Amino acid sequence: MGYREDMEQCREYISKNLHEDITASSLADLFGYSFYHFCHVFKSSSGISVGEYLRDVRLSQAAVDIMNGSSVTEAALAAGFETPSGFDRAFRRRFSMNPTEYRKRKGGNFTMIPEIKKFEAFTAAGYSFASPEDELDILENGAYWLGRKFDAVSKEDYSKLCAKGKGEIGAWMHPSDKSGELYYFFGPITADKSFIPEGMAAIDVPAAEYAVFTVPKADTREGLNENIKKTWKFIFNDWFDGSSYKFDHTAMDFEYYLGEDTFIYVPVVNK
Repeated sequence: MGYREDMEQCREYISKNLHEDITASSLADLFGYSFYHFCHVFKSSSGISVGEYLRDVRLSQAAVDIMNGSSVTEAALAAGFETPSGFDRAFRRRFSMNPTEYRKRKGGNFTMIPEIKKFEAFTAAGYSFASPEDELDILENGAYWLGRKFDAVSKEDYSKLCAKGKGEIGAWMHPSDKSGELYYFFGPITADKSFIPEGMAAIDVPAAEYAVFTVPKADTREGLNENIKKTWKFIFNDWFDGSSYKFDHTAMDFEYYLGEDTFIYVPVVNK
């Protein structure tokens, strides 16, 4: 396993163990590095130091805790701050407002913390649905596949396309030559590009680093659609402004449907 994979696993470990006493030293021991070597590799991979990264994700979680009803003191302690004043200063630097102001200003808004992870290049085979109008608000039209007809390909042929253990993607796209109108693509990740049934097309999605957002589940399709739209809006209207990342225009963003779970993958690079 190489440095990139190690650091990806490290970030995943941090996101799952935020409330533990994680330090650069403990992470170095866990992943089998010397302290200084680990710090160098982590910064080279992530663009920021281990300490900065830990503080950033803990403050992001603290913001979620505050919006979910935790007191400022509870959120500060859970984030590893020993004093409210230290938490307040760090929170102001991260969000340009103190925790109380954040609760008032963001009250009722959608918020979540993504997982940053690599996703290798893949091919998907699917249907294309033309945009209904020239000026389309993509953030209002997530999950555009809902309510569409999928009868051009038999269930047997569709099942042949699906790569084992992989899901389906949905994405707004322009043709590769940029000459045509915006369209929505929906279909499964496939292991064999040689079999593309009539009525479907294949797309190649490049490898990239993504901010992966888990869409809240819903009891109905309509509810899921609303949650997907809320997630898209949160990402581009709120999350990017307060994060240490910017959108990677060389890659592609998409919805990812895996069983009962729905995710939004947004390609990112460090600011």
